[in-house]
Amino acid sequence: MHKIYLLLAACCLGLTVHAQRNGTVSGVVTDTIAQQPVISATITMLKKKDSSLVSFTMTDNKGHFTISNIPVGDYRLLITHINYHAAARPITISATAPAVQLPAIILQDLSRTLKEVAVTAEAPPVTLIDDTIQYNAGSFRTPPNASVEQLLKKLPGVQVDKDGTVKAQGQKVGKVLVDGKEFFGNDPKMATKNLPADAVDKIQVFDRLSDAAQLTGFDDGNSEKTINLKLKEDKKKGQFGKINAGAGTNDRYEGRFNINSFEGARQLSAIGLANNVNAEGFSFMDLMNFSGEQSRMQQSGNGSMSFKMDGNDLASTLMGSGSGNGIKTIWGGGVNYNNSIGAQSNLNGSYFYNRYNPHQESTVQRQYFLPDSSYFYNQQAVTDNLNNSHRLNLVAEIGIDSFHSIKISPSVGYQETRNSSSSNYTTLLENGQLANQGHSNNSNNGHGSNFRNDLLFRKKFHRKGRTLSLSLQNSINESQSHGSLETVNQFYNRSASLPAYDSIDQRNYTSGKFNSYNARAVYTEPLFKHSLLELSLGHSNNHSTSDKVTYDYNGLNGKFDQLNPALTNNFENDYGYTNAGLRLRTQRKRLSLAAGINWQQATLQGKIIAGATDSVIRKTFYNMLPTFRFKYDFTRFRHLSINYAALTNQPTLAQLQPVPDITDPLNIHAGNPDLQQELTHAVQLNYVSVDPFRNKNLFAFFNLQETQHKIVNYDVVDSLGVKRSQPVNVNGVYNMTGNISLGLPLPVVNGTVNISTNLGYSKTKQFINTAPNTIRTFTMGPAARFDLQPYDKLDLSLSAGLNYYSTIYTLQAAFNTRYFSQQYAAEIDWQLPANYYLNTSFTYTLNGDRAAGFNAHVPLWNASFSKQFLRFNRGELKLSVFDLLNQNVGISRSSNQNYVEDSRVTNLQRFFMLSFTYSLSKTGLTTRDKGRGLKMIRP
Repeated sequence: MHKIYLLLAACCLGLTVHAQRNGTVSGVVTDTIAQQPVISATITMLKKKDSSLVSFTMTDNKGHFTISNIPVGDYRLLITHINYHAAARPITISATAPAVQLPAIILQDLSRTLKEVAVTAEAPPVTLIDDTIQYNAGSFRTPPNASVEQLLKKLPGVQVDKDGTVKAQGQKVGKVLVDGKEFFGNDPKMATKNLPADAVDKIQVFDRLSDAAQLTGFDDGNSEKTINLKLKEDKKKGQFGKINAGAGTNDRYEGRFNINSFEGARQLSAIGLANNVNAEGFSFMDLMNFSGEQSRMQQSGNGSMSFKMDGNDLASTLMGSGSGNGIKTIWGGGVNYNNSIGAQSNLNGSYFYNRYNPHQESTVQRQYFLPDSSYFYNQQAVTDNLNNSHRLNLVAEIGIDSFHSIKISPSVGYQETRNSSSSNYTTLLENGQLANQGHSNNSNNGHGSNFRNDLLFRKKFHRKGRTLSLSLQNSINESQSHGSLETVNQFYNRSASLPAYDSIDQRNYTSGKFNSYNARAVYTEPLFKHSLLELSLGHSNNHSTSDKVTYDYNGLNGKFDQLNPALTNNFENDYGYTNAGLRLRTQRKRLSLAAGINWQQATLQGKIIAGATDSVIRKTFYNMLPTFRFKYDFTRFRHLSINYAALTNQPTLAQLQPVPDITDPLNIHAGNPDLQQELTHAVQLNYVSVDPFRNKNLFAFFNLQETQHKIVNYDVVDSLGVKRSQPVNVNGVYNMTGNISLGLPLPVVNGTVNISTNLGYSKTKQFINTAPNTIRTFTMGPAARFDLQPYDKLDLSLSAGLNYYSTIYTLQAAFNTRYFSQQYAAEIDWQLPANYYLNTSFTYTLNGDRAAGFNAHVPLWNASFSKQFLRFNRGELKLSVFDLLNQNVGISRSSNQNYVEDSRVTNLQRFFMLSFTYSLSKTGLTTRDKGRGLKMIRP
């Protein structure tokens, strides 16, 4: 321990000595006409040899400025202001003269022309333009041939999860645009995982309104966090891309390509990939499950704002470690096309095919809580799924004239699936006595298709602010599948009337259809000078049918021809709503307010036929749903926004259906026809503060929700370990998530530090054997990341994070759980002489307070050594190793239900790979070599 203290003291002393050697530059800026001080002029310090960015500042009210902590060296000082011509001064910082006091700097007014110097400038690392956070890609260095995803990991306030999901300021990014245009539909990973980082100039993060809302300026509840990738100018007029192929030990392989041809408004991109190293290049979309589409159609156009618990959804408090999740074999490829037709029309189209084959071996251990005892469930499972999908997207924006436009957005998808799983499981009583044990084999093959079309008509009137939009959305989905289920369960601790064992050997056939439409009209009228009134009217209807037939094995003839009435059913479901609303928005210089109310009538009716049971369900709900939005701009680079909305969530037909589902004999589910709809009050707070001149930024996001009539489980567990569940409504359910991120410069070591934390709290209620169980969960995840550049060719990244979880149960306080996970990481990116590159990263995850066998410490060490060669450094040969220590394993825990679950998943482990990458661009330079600062060009 004393050695650690001595080491820390030595490091602090070294930094102090180093800081004392650094110099300062100060001066005053005035104009040429009135000899008055120039206020808010931008002072930029650049390295003389490559014009790379060193530091920023601005002049104060007296025209003074000071830049501190400048290492010894030669620099160029650039002075700019929007009303004056730029000026430059050479600066030298030496050990003997560390403090430089410049004579008065006089700027020439723009009315006078200077022909001697022309200046082009890059933006600062982070800036705020209205509601858009803009990052300068050149300010964040990445290794050669890096993807956009690797670039995003460097940005303050942006987080990239292990599965590639991107979150900005605590919210999930739902769409990624390229130069403001669609890129392979609505899949963000298509751009982040396939486009090269060195093609990007700016990254813009903002909340994108829906197409209809962009006309009115009112958020209609369909806005989503969006990233726009602005390409470099040289990438917009030619071809760029990369081709990569690699082979490794243990039969590992990886190949991918991205080829882009851009010319003005025309964009043509082709991508492809094939690997068995878990390198996903797209998001998997399940076309066989229509519940997501049905939920989207139910919420679409309801006149309220969307609130999502992205990033820290405590409905699934889960902490994982290790890299990847199982082992996946992935193929995919497609094309994307964008072009302008005439002056006011645009066309976008894309096609993508993917073959997704995840294989997973897992071990699960659960401890269930009862009012006076507990029991244990253990499972070993293997799943092997195969999905083949085709997606075709088209978007046509037709400008009829300057006042009228039409947008048509059809999409088609087709999917084939082959899923299989097998598991062995046991249930133990609290005293260790065996309650039941069994095994299960389940397989399902099927195919599904979907068609969706969005039609939008927009009209502007001659009076500014008066608009009319008409939209119609419709969707048609169909699926068919057939499967088999084989289970054998042995029961113990039974009475004479209970069976000793139960076995299932079945075949089932399922077909389903889903049809929906949603029509909406919105009219806006200007009121007074700064206000706008919005009137809306909408109607929606969803119709779905499902037919399932199950046959048991007939031992007499060896066929599956015995109809199982309990597992044979069909149903029809109709859900529709009509709503009408009004909202008022007022816009001032710094203040923006919007408030409104939406009346909604929702109707749910269905018919279920299961065996001899015929159930008819009819539900009608009426609601008045208020909305409120507040935004205040403190300065150009600092604002606060607060949003409130009331949201509804209708129970699904499966939750209402009173017929038991006994597909799993250990977990039997039945619906509750007396369920009410959920009503949620949601408040969202977002604070952004950016200092582009000092490279400081602060992002804060909080989401609070209170839900009435929350649908939760009512469970009854018998002595054999069989659980029967039914949904019920409860009140007093709360959910809060938060994310705070602070970015600061570290000029002493030429780097930045980003300090962040995730916060979460939830309170929910469930029932077990008639006893209520209130569950409170608290999570906290502070983290720090240091991005350092101690030398020109060396990048160093250090990070540390702690994730703490606490769950409290009122049912049995003895089972309250507290557990944590620590993660430490370091990455070195070193550019060696002769175009050699070394990259190595090490992540160490420590899991604590878990069940025995799940407190694994997971070290993950990856490394690569590469050489760039060929003309313009177009070629790269790389030798890489994944999981050098051969210790990668997936460990996770969840504790938000009436049980605590620990799981272990077999992950991809050590392999070596030799790969070759060829760049189509005439440069091997990356963001580490160019585009990071400001350039001065002399004629």
